[in-house]
Amino acid sequence: MAYTKRVKPNKKTAAAKGRGKKATTKAKKMLSNVWRPEGMTTHQWQVALRQQAAESEHFAIAPVDAYNAPGEFEVNNPDSRRKYKVVYRGADSEWNFCSCLDFKTSRLHTCKHLEAVKLWLQKNRRYYPRHSQPSYTSIYLHYGEQREVRIRIGEDNREAFERLSADYFDRHCTLTAYGYEHFFELLSEARAIDDTFRCYDDAIDHVLARREVRLRHEAVDKFSDADLDTLLHTRLYPYQREGIRFAARSGHALIADEMGLGKTIQAIGTAEVLMATGYASQVLILCPTSLKYQWKREIERFTGGKRAVLVIEGGPLKRKEQYAGSEPYKIVSYNSASNDIKAWGSLSTDLVIMDEVQRLKNWKTQISISARRIRSRYSVILSGTPLENKLEELYSVMEFVDQYCLSPYYDFRERYIVSDDKGGTLGYKNLNEIGQRLKPYLIRRRKVDVKLQMPERMDQNILLPITQEQMDIHDDYKATVSRILQKWERLHFLSEKDRLRLMQCLAAMRMVCDSTYILDQKTRFDTKVDEVMNMVDTIIGGGDEKVVIFSQWERMTRLVAAELNKRDIRFEYLHGGVPSARRKDMVDNFTDDPDSRVFLSTDAGCTGLNLQAASIIINLDLPWNPAVLEQRIGRIYRIGQQRNIQVYNLVAAQTFEEQMIGKLRFKSSMFEGVLDGGEDTIFRQESTFKQMMGTLKEIMDDEAEDKAVAAATIVQDEPEPVASPDETSAVEPDVINADLSDDQMSDEPTMPTPTNPTPSPTTSVPADANQLVQQGVSFLSGLVATLKSPEKTAELVNTIVKHDKVTGKTSINIPVPDKDSVQSLLTVLGKLLS
Repeated sequence: MAYTKRVKPNKKTAAAKGRGKKATTKAKKMLSNVWRPEGMTTHQWQVALRQQAAESEHFAIAPVDAYNAPGEFEVNNPDSRRKYKVVYRGADSEWNFCSCLDFKTSRLHTCKHLEAVKLWLQKNRRYYPRHSQPSYTSIYLHYGEQREVRIRIGEDNREAFERLSADYFDRHCTLTAYGYEHFFELLSEARAIDDTFRCYDDAIDHVLARREVRLRHEAVDKFSDADLDTLLHTRLYPYQREGIRFAARSGHALIADEMGLGKTIQAIGTAEVLMATGYASQVLILCPTSLKYQWKREIERFTGGKRAVLVIEGGPLKRKEQYAGSEPYKIVSYNSASNDIKAWGSLSTDLVIMDEVQRLKNWKTQISISARRIRSRYSVILSGTPLENKLEELYSVMEFVDQYCLSPYYDFRERYIVSDDKGGTLGYKNLNEIGQRLKPYLIRRRKVDVKLQMPERMDQNILLPITQEQMDIHDDYKATVSRILQKWERLHFLSEKDRLRLMQCLAAMRMVCDSTYILDQKTRFDTKVDEVMNMVDTIIGGGDEKVVIFSQWERMTRLVAAELNKRDIRFEYLHGGVPSARRKDMVDNFTDDPDSRVFLSTDAGCTGLNLQAASIIINLDLPWNPAVLEQRIGRIYRIGQQRNIQVYNLVAAQTFEEQMIGKLRFKSSMFEGVLDGGEDTIFRQESTFKQMMGTLKEIMDDEAEDKAVAAATIVQDEPEPVASPDETSAVEPDVINADLSDDQMSDEPTMPTPTNPTPSPTTSVPADANQLVQQGVSFLSGLVATLKSPEKTAELVNTIVKHDKVTGKTSINIPVPDKDSVQSLLTVLGKLLS
């Protein structure tokens, strides 16, 4: 096209890049997108960011029709392969428009595409000088604090349109309530005045949606409790009926009930109500791969088999055919849906249901980006933990519910997140206000709120001693962590290499608390496997109860599986490598077969699965995130559970694992502040990484103190045997993510070699030296405890410092049992100081 031109990066910036590092200082300074520069208002900063993006990104811009549609452009982004319609009426015109989501939600009345058009016009003024107001009249949707339908009256037949406007619009040209009710009469009259009159699609959609709300409410309210029970072929709890009505009335809802309260049946009930009232005929369910067939089973169960259900799977062409099928319910995994949307542009349905949506909390992932491109009239989003780590995750989740609910993001950050001068998060504020804003969309109930006769739940942490081989490796990694912490305290900075090594070491410390086998797959030093097998033997021998066993590490579950096989105990074994179709059979076997007594699983099975046939859960290790622990427990502690629940957490004593138990509470407090009406403001005092480093230091200090106290009370008659380096040391490192389970890693994870390798038998420390070290550590621990108190320090000084009035000399007088004791103490101190 004659007018097509690409907007290129700023020439000075591009030239500076070409001249190397020295020239970069002359380039235009880039604005940060996480913190606002001094001297700028938030509005100015956000507009400047979009202007910056327009200068740096490449867009293909072309007028739609320079003569018949002046001011209208098509902007093509070659990177995303998406096209946008831009209407430009002037620099500050309220009638500017872009079809992108940022323009619709930012409330800035601009976006990078519109700013790119401005740049294009500056460079092509002689070719395209016109951007005046068109002569025709139009009705459009204004995107401001509230979305409002407005009218812009042009010069053609102005007087007639002004008289018409007085009947349907207020003095600000905004559609009145009467105008909404009689909107199509308005359109008919407007077209009779002038056939050039326009009404844009987004304005019509907004009017239809608003009118439909009242009609849908009336239809949903006609369903009695008995009608809902009949519709779903089961007797619902009162709070479940409330959830169904809430979601069906809202049209866009987040059901965030605590795990085990039956979010699935509420979503199915919402779908059935919308289909029974004629508001929906097609339902698309997105869920993790492991839950596809469980969803199919639940739909068939609660609809009495009257609804056809199709699980979409297979190759791309087969999936495309399946989407076009007539089945009212279609189920697809997040991964498959993401691939299909990238290939075809989008998916369309009447109602979309997203299960375990917290998995999409990072909106920069391909799956999350793709899911936002699903076009649906209604949505039901399910998550027992919509907020796990950061408040920003809740914003991301709510975008799937309603993209305007918490928008714009920059305003969300300014209003609810306390940041430092570089954009780092210090804490959160006004959390209860967020709860109020979410009320039209979010419904959340806890087990304590619904007053059900739920069985009792007993949680118990079982502290287990670990082997000396485990402790040696644990302490070697701990020493590396301590050195990195010291570096952090000195420099307040860690390189990416240091941060990676830190996370590797923390992961290794957690792994070795279970077994050395997880690290090297060669040695086998552990105590948890024997303990869990003793518990299983007792459970199986004591009655008909069933047990679920969880571990984050797939290799740990291998060890338990081997022991179960030795004992000929029937069990189901779920991990990341099990196909989704097979998982349904495993759950059915565990539920229906009385001989299947154990369900062994990695965290691949901690979400969505219904394992309430069991009444006992054993956690071989504790996850970082308390929400993940509750997800595990929620597999058995849920509606329909008849037995009392027992939760056993196996914890390695005097290790990093033990110290983790009481330290990581910030995430739970934040969750309660937003969703459960808890603390309104929570401060971290530092950025996320700084907070983690502070918590680690606290954990390390507490662990060292506990070990010192324990060591002071132990009398060793002879040294413990120590394995050789070949048996205990780990291999050289590869990259490993400490937050991922074995299912999410490669099958052969390797860990960093401890800086201080385990001593070989030929270099082991003699027994008397061990005793001296223990005495020295005990002495230092007591000394540190004394010096922490000014009063005790003064008392110590008065006790050991003597002043001779005759000679005037001052000396330190410490009573000792004999000369050898003094030499032993000085030797220990020398070793420690060196």
